[in-house]
Amino acid sequence: MSDLTPDELRAMPLGRLLLHAHRRAQAASLAKLQAGGHGEIRLGHVPVLTNLDPEGTRITDLAAKAGMTRQMAGRLVRELEATGYVSSRQDPRDQRAVIVALTGRGAAFLADAPAAMAAVDGDFAALLGVDELARLRESLLRISSG
Repeated sequence: MSDLTPDELRAMPLGRLLLHAHRRAQAASLAKLQAGGHGEIRLGHVPVLTNLDPEGTRITDLAAKAGMTRQMAGRLVRELEATGYVSSRQDPRDQRAVIVALTGRGAAFLADAPAAMAAVDGDFAALLGVDELARLRESLLRISSG
């Protein structure tokens, strides 16, 4: 739930309201994933997990893809490694570089994510009704495509 009042939400510029709704959807999806066995995952971990290539990704490349500093990527990788979602190894082509890859547990998280997002869509359908949600989706598609 939001700690903002309905009047405060109504007064927001549309861009901020869209961001607020996006954050709420992210939090709801993450809560479903946490309840489904991924309790150690935080929202900050998601860009790391979703930007790893199947064969593994160098931390410097991962940081650039995820839009974060190398230091932050390294910290998040260490957290994810400690909980079994990723593994890291030296790059055989450059001993100074580290390659990060998903483990089976990390792959399971990514495999579980679409169902969690679909469940949140279902929650929104229950809140708004199927027809209103379809209209909202069409409006957002028009805004997104310019």
